[in-house]
Amino acid sequence: MIAAIDAMGQALENFHIEGLGQNIPFLAAVMDQERFRSGRLSTSYIKDEFPEGFQGTAPDDFQKDLMTAVACAVHRVIAGRAAGGRLRDDWVVIGAGEHRPVVLETSEEGLKVVLLDEGRVLTLGQVDWRPGLPVFRGVLNGRDFACAVQPAAEGYLIRHRAATSRILVLSPRSAELHNMLPPKTAADTAKLVISPMPGLVVSLDVEAGQSVRSGEQVAIIEAMKMQNIIRAERDGVVKAVLVASGASVAADEVLIEFG
Repeated sequence: MIAAIDAMGQALENFHIEGLGQNIPFLAAVMDQERFRSGRLSTSYIKDEFPEGFQGTAPDDFQKDLMTAVACAVHRVIAGRAAGGRLRDDWVVIGAGEHRPVVLETSEEGLKVVLLDEGRVLTLGQVDWRPGLPVFRGVLNGRDFACAVQPAAEGYLIRHRAATSRILVLSPRSAELHNMLPPKTAADTAKLVISPMPGLVVSLDVEAGQSVRSGEQVAIIEAMKMQNIIRAERDGVVKAVLVASGASVAADEVLIEFG
């Protein structure tokens, strides 16, 4: 059974969908989840393991290395085109909660990413990627992988299984200046009811102008053939209902707004 689960996890890494809402990261998280892999399942599995909905997972050590190496390889190609192939070898990789000074070297094995502060070398070989491809495939230190890559307003968004991070590859001076930027203020979602997953709106139980108590049911979302009750997290008056029953919604889509 474990071999089948691992094969499914590998298949999910290589699967890419654009335009439509999808739950590939969630399925990948399930494939890696200890309880699922042990076979201790029940109809309450999702509610038990993801009581607050699915928000992705934090990258583990391998995924941090993967994101570092992939970002360096992607940046080397894209920036190299703009610079006519003349690129520096020393960079700072920022993302996944870390700042990693690196030196890049090309060898017969592939791209070597020397982690200066850690005394380790990441070897990225057998790369199958070119600008415009949404999936990056390669071998990192002997381990096959595939991950989703897309350019962001700043850096690159890289997702491996259920972990997603925005990764920047900067010159040492640019990284120094980047550290001086004030932190961004998180968006205030206190007055919003947000869909925790992609799914189908089975019912909406409130309307504009209605007073709602914290914990009161406001909607039902069907996902993976299960109905998920969405409850208000605060007292308030409904300002607007932004979706309709029967509509398909994406993860993090706003369903209801309070005044």
